[in-house]
Amino acid sequence: IWTLKSSYSYFKRRGLPGPTPQFFFGHYRTLWSVKSISRQLEKWTHQYGPIYGLFEGTRPVFVVSDVHFLEEVFVKQFSHFHSRRVPFV
Repeated sequence: IWTLKSSYSYFKRRGLPGPTPQFFFGHYRTLWSVKSISRQLEKWTHQYGPIYGLFEGTRPVFVVSDVHFLEEVFVKQFSHFHSRRVPFV
């Protein structure tokens, strides 16, 4: 249980904002309960900024909407970030 709980401090240790996750579920329950997941993510983006963190259960996920940052990662630094997984949304 301690290991699971400590995983939720991942973004806090890195100085990134984000909504408070629920134990074990992370942000799944919140996202499942809203009418539009994209609207919820948009609301959190306005609240926490263009880069923040969410949890798929206990797995940390970065949410990025900064165009310049995305260009740097997906185009200029592609060779370092080529094995990306499919997002959960």
